Amino acid sequence: MVSSLLVEALIDPTRVLRAIYDPSKEIDIFPSTVSSYFSKVFESVDAFQEIPLLDVDHPPESHSPRALVRFRAMVQDTSPSPEMYLSKLEGNKCGGWGIANETVQEGVDYSYADLQECTVVWAVNVPGENRWSIEEIAGTTKGIPEKSHQPSQQHKFPLPDVPHIGVQVKIYDHSTPDSFKSTDIVTFVGILSSEPIHSELDYSTPLEVPTLHVLFSKPEEPSIQGGVIEADSSNIAVLREDLISWIADESLGGDRDAAEWVLLASIAKVQSRNPPILPPSLALTCFPSPSSSPPPPPALSRVMSLLLPLSVTLPLSLPLLNTSTFAPESKNEDLHAGYLQLPAGCIVLVTESGVAEGKLIEKGIMNLKALQDVMSSQSLPYIFPFSQFSFPTDLGFVILAEGKKSAFFQTSITHRLQRSKSKSEDDLYKPPGKIALPPAQTLAQFRKFLSAAKMAKVQVGDAASEYIQNDFVRERQDDKSVSADDLILRMTVARLLALSLHEQEVSVDIWERAKELDRRRKAQLS
Repeated sequence: MVSSLLVEALIDPTRVLRAIYDPSKEIDIFPSTVSSYFSKVFESVDAFQEIPLLDVDHPPESHSPRALVRFRAMVQDTSPSPEMYLSKLEGNKCGGWGIANETVQEGVDYSYADLQECTVVWAVNVPGENRWSIEEIAGTTKGIPEKSHQPSQQHKFPLPDVPHIGVQVKIYDHSTPDSFKSTDIVTFVGILSSEPIHSELDYSTPLEVPTLHVLFSKPEEPSIQGGVIEADSSNIAVLREDLISWIADESLGGDRDAAEWVLLASIAKVQSRNPPILPPSLALTCFPSPSSSPPPPPALSRVMSLLLPLSVTLPLSLPLLNTSTFAPESKNEDLHAGYLQLPAGCIVLVTESGVAEGKLIEKGIMNLKALQDVMSSQSLPYIFPFSQFSFPTDLGFVILAEGKKSAFFQTSITHRLQRSKSKSEDDLYKPPGKIALPPAQTLAQFRKFLSAAKMAKVQVGDAASEYIQNDFVRERQDDKSVSADDLILRMTVARLLALSLHEQEVSVDIWERAKELDRRRKAQLS
C-alpha cells in the first residue's frame, strides 16, 4: 500500500512544507525538522526511487515548477557566500525553500529576527560517471530527453563539450556538523525552481539558473556497486584471469601483464596521507599512435568505461594544453572548473599520441605541472587571484606513451607494451562496436569483482612481514642499487595484488608473485 504521506510529498512538496510548519517553535530548528520529515517519508529504497530524477535525460525544463526531484551531483563550487532568506512570512506562514520569493510584497515590513541563512553551492551531475553505473544507482534506464537543455554555466563543468546539468543548490539545514566540500558526491532531494544566480557580481540583467531548494540530502557512502561477490577462492581466481584476458585481448594487443597492471591501477586508492600511501600511477609505453586522423580514443578507454563506475579519457594535444585549464581557477569571484576537478575514485586515462611538434606556452606548462602534482601527491591546486590552495584528491592515472617512457610525466610504474604477433596496431584503437563483449552476467561479475577489490582493506601478516624484511635485506646485499623506494613500491604492488585476489592479508606467496610481476616488467624495460 502506497503511503498517503509519500503521495502528498511527491505531488506537492510545498504544501507539505507549509503543513508541517509550526510558528510556535523556534525558527532555527525548522530546517532540521524538514530534513527529518522528508528523510523518513523516503526512507525505503522503493520510496526513494519514486522521486523524479534531475539529470541529463531529465533536465530542468522537463519538470514542472517547484517539482520534487532528486539530483545525484558533484559539488563543484562552495565559494558563494551564504544567502539570507525570510523564514517567516506575514500571518506566521512558512518562508524559505523559495516560498518567500513568490509571496513577499513590497512595502511590507518584516522583522530582522525572521531572517535566516542558507548555504549556497554549485553542483553538477557527476563528471566521468559511466552510463551503466548511473542506471544501476538511479534505478532507471536511459531515456530520450524530454526537452533539450543548454547549461547556463558551461565553465563550471570539468569536461568541455560533454552534456551536463548545472544547478544552484540552496541548503537550509545546518544541523549536520560536516559541510560539503568540492568534488563530494551527494544526492540532493528538493524543490526545483528557477532563480537569479547568487553571486558577488552585479548583473545588469539577473541571470536565471536552475535552483534546487534542498529538503534533505544523502552524501555518497563507500559502497560496492552491484553487491559483494560470494564465491570461493578458486572461482575468484578464475574470474580474475578471465578479466585480465578480456582486457588484454580487447584493448592491449594481448599483453596480459599490461592488463594486470591496468587492473591493479584501477583498484588503487589513497590508503593513507600520513604516511603517504597513494595510488601508483602507471605508464604503458611503446603504445603506438593511431594511423587515422583525428586520432580515435584507444579501445582501453571503452573497456574501462564498461568496467569502472568513474573513468575519464584525457587526450593530450598542444591546443588542449595551451588553451584549457586543468586546475580550477577563480575568475571574477566565480570558480571555473578544471579538467582534474573530478570525484574521488575516478580513473583518468591520459593519451600522449595527439601531442605534435610545436610550442608549449606557460599555460600548457602549468597544466602539465598540475597533472604531475595530482599523480605524485594526490593534491590539486585551486587558483585564486592572489593565492593558491591545494585540496586532496583520490584519482588513478594510466598514461599511454608512444616512446620508451612518458614524454611529460614521472610515473610510479612503467610497463612496456608487448603486443602479440596476432594483434595489429589497429586492434588497440578498435571502435566500440568492434569490441567483443563478454556475456552480460560475466560483465556484471567483472564490475562487482573490481568494486569489491577497491573497497576492501588488506594487511600484512606477521610472518609475511618478517619474510619481506629479510628478503629485502638479502636483495640489497646482492644489489646495492635497490633502495627503500623499491621496497615501498613493491609493498604497494603486493597490497594491490592481494586486493585483486580478494585476500585480506599479504602472504609470502603474494609477495613472491608481486616480485615476479615486477621482475618481468623491469626485464622488458631493459
